[in-house]
Amino acid sequence: MAMDATLQIRIDSAVKEQVEALYRSMGTSFAEAVRMFAQQSLQEGGMPFRPSLRAWDDMSETEISEKLSRSSEDIAVGRISAQCDMDTKVKELLQSRAAKI
Repeated sequence: MAMDATLQIRIDSAVKEQVEALYRSMGTSFAEAVRMFAQQSLQEGGMPFRPSLRAWDDMSETEISEKLSRSSEDIAVGRISAQCDMDTKVKELLQSRAAKI
């Protein structure tokens, strides 16, 4: 899939530095994380996570356990995919389309 479009966003410089350092430490980039977010959004048909205003520190141990359990269920039924799985799916789709041409 060709990357032929540019997305520009405005973000606080301190947040940008922190998130870039975070993704570098994970062996990827903030830009790649945004691409992953976009792909996962398409797969989900919406936000690829449940937005919440509550931080982990504001939750009880029971609430945290329930949230983690929902995440495990999402993974088990395929609502969440690893980037390598998404890359494979996209590659297969491209190869399928190229074979039809």
